[in-house]
Amino acid sequence: MSLALAGLVLAAAFVGLTVQGNAIAREIAGYRSDLVADQAQHDALEARIANQKTADYVQQKARDYGYIGANESLIAVQRDGQASDALARTANEAPSRIARWFAFFFGSR
Repeated sequence: MSLALAGLVLAAAFVGLTVQGNAIAREIAGYRSDLVADQAQHDALEARIANQKTADYVQQKARDYGYIGANESLIAVQRDGQASDALARTANEAPSRIARWFAFFFGSR
């Protein structure tokens, strides 16, 4: 009888160790998948930073803010006579380049 009881105690201990080992293995697998996902996100961010360091990206962003490069000019296409007055007023009312720089770096006042 005591031999059977000892066997049951050993079996219970073995089952407990096996359950703990499986739980640890699941945690390790979860951490590895998190690591792979974080590495993929890191690689994507590095690619984005590399793209933002290019001259083409900087030029495009400057154009998005309304700046033009050296030896470039803006051309407006006029479709009818009525639009010419509106375009002329818009061109004259536009803030100067210096005003746009102040607005960009210091905010509009």
